[in-house]
Amino acid sequence: MPRLTLKTTFVAAATLVALFQFVAVTLAALPPNRYSDAAAPHTTYLSPMFTQNWRLFAPSPIAEDRRILFQGSYRAADGTQEQTEWVDWTEVELDLIHHRLIGGRAGYVTNKLFSPLGARYGKLLDAQRHVAVTTKETDPPSWAELSKSLLAAGPSRPDSTEVYLRYERATIRLATEVLQARWPDRTFTAVRYSLNSQPVTPYDARNESEKKREAARPAESVRLGGWREPEVGDVAEQRVIADFDRRHR
Repeated sequence: MPRLTLKTTFVAAATLVALFQFVAVTLAALPPNRYSDAAAPHTTYLSPMFTQNWRLFAPSPIAEDRRILFQGSYRAADGTQEQTEWVDWTEVELDLIHHRLIGGRAGYVTNKLFSPLGARYGKLLDAQRHVAVTTKETDPPSWAELSKSLLAAGPSRPDSTEVYLRYERATIRLATEVLQARWPDRTFTAVRYSLNSQPVTPYDARNESEKKREAARPAESVRLGGWREPEVGDVAEQRVIADFDRRHR
């Protein structure tokens, strides 16, 4: 009987690992089926590098326009609480695409934020949603206070609240820096965002006049976020936002 050497053992182990990896990647890359579903618990380590969204091969036209707008609240010289006009940041970001045929598209951030903001908000309980949207403009809660209030409002999983707040905080941070870039002489005491979506004109109305196409288009849907404590990044980050806003608005 031949004796196993260290080299033989290593080659056998490496072959088994490679074979397992080959099978795992194959199962993860297949369209959803009973075999890939059964193997899913054992192939999660491949995400997100090898995750495949199969809609890539079934193109679907854009079904709605999505926009994220920012608004700030500040105390005027006479002591009254004032609000800025809404800043359509999605429109600013889209300038990068409309006027640059060649180049990166990294500036289109709000398109990536829109769906997660809606999805994470949707996972909250009704009582938690009420807490999230009824915060006061004159006295917005700190992030720690908001987290505590959300957890006290319902028995949802803590991680759902945590992820929701993570997206909220990222959006408010962007909103704060955008508003400061627009109005550098104001000190903002509260910030909020608005998610606006409007389905495109129905296909059957495509050949109508512009006026009739617009009349046939479904109404815009608006979801206002609650007032939040301003969140500011470092100086370099603020400078980048201000420069982007200046070049693309």
